[in-house]
Amino acid sequence: MDVLPAPPRLLPEDAPERQALVGEAHARPPVPVSLPSVLTCIVTLHDGDAAAERAHLGRLDEAGIAAEEPGFLRATLGAALLQWERHTEFSRYTAVQPVRQSALLGADLPALQGAIPLPPDWLRALPGRTVVALQLCLLVSEGHGDATAVALAKAFLGTPRITASRIAGGSARLFADFRVRADGFMRALVLCEAMDADTAGRLAAQVTELEIYRVMAMRAFQPARTLSAALARNEAALAAISRAIQDGANEDMALLDDLMRVATEIETLIAQHTVRFAASNAYHGIVLQRMAELDEAPIDGCVPAFAFLRRRLVPAMATVEAAALRLAGLSERTSRGSALLRTRVDIRNEAQSQDLLRSLTRGQRLQVRLQATVEGLSVAAISYYVVGLIGFAAKSLSATAMWPVSPEVAMGASIPVVLLSVWWVIKRARRMLHQEAGVD
Repeated sequence: MDVLPAPPRLLPEDAPERQALVGEAHARPPVPVSLPSVLTCIVTLHDGDAAAERAHLGRLDEAGIAAEEPGFLRATLGAALLQWERHTEFSRYTAVQPVRQSALLGADLPALQGAIPLPPDWLRALPGRTVVALQLCLLVSEGHGDATAVALAKAFLGTPRITASRIAGGSARLFADFRVRADGFMRALVLCEAMDADTAGRLAAQVTELEIYRVMAMRAFQPARTLSAALARNEAALAAISRAIQDGANEDMALLDDLMRVATEIETLIAQHTVRFAASNAYHGIVLQRMAELDEAPIDGCVPAFAFLRRRLVPAMATVEAAALRLAGLSERTSRGSALLRTRVDIRNEAQSQDLLRSLTRGQRLQVRLQATVEGLSVAAISYYVVGLIGFAAKSLSATAMWPVSPEVAMGASIPVVLLSVWWVIKRARRMLHQEAGVD
């Protein structure tokens, strides 16, 4: 058979990120689940060391790697499948083991540890801390009615109090009690109508992701509750500072110290909790999306599973959102308080500057008066010495008989001329100095 040549490319060069963006839709596909099977999902909070997790996966000698990329691995373990996915905060290990339906459905609290295709020692040594451990049994419905299915699910879960819902457009029924058992696992049962492995895998992924992101979203709930005392304390402190700024009785430096102390604590709380609150909000959005995708419908006589989860999830997320809003509000109020205090300080500084200017003005006026007085004295003093010089000159001339006027008359007659001349010279000198200094 002849190989046809590849058609010529008709497009410009690809953007560098094109392949990665297109390939993201195909990245990390759900594990296919052939009915009946037990899906074991373990989620651990990691410490950022992906190499340790990959090395731990490498200790499964019998695993045959089917697909691998950064942060993702799929391997076969005999008839079972194992998938590892690394996320921002957690790592997810999913194992799917085919089982005999007759050994599970109808049994009273059947043991499921044998359906985990992983060595117990290997499981206990997983890096990180466990946050979710779920065993999801996906079995064939076998035409059981709702009442029979509920009775079988109660025996399977070992409790008379369960939640039950139709999901996936009625093609499956979900039963769960949302409790952690002594072995550390939660247990859920899904009775499916006829569906292929890929469809069952997508359904199992949606159910497990719903639980994973619900728990991850709830991680912010306890910090939000414990934060309320610190928020109330700082709100009261800010209110007291605002009143003190308004009253104007306290010293500015004392108010500034109080405001800086409150601002420092608020910024510390923001640094500690903002990322957690933002992540919780994002996880909550994914939970709501998975609930919408699963399209829950109630089963008579049982509490719907998603309604049971929303009963505490919605108030918890409201508490987280309220704490985040209070933190942001405190930060804004601190900024406004700082602006008010700065305005108060600026006004006081301006008033002090005006007082200083008035003092300088009064001083300049006094200086001008003093200068005028000194100038008058200077005119008199200089005139006195000039008239004296004229008198000495007149006495010298009268001694030679060349000066017909007596020295006393000459001195007396020169006084008005000397006074006017000295006053004019001083005035002219002052005007020249003012012109050089740019003073009117």
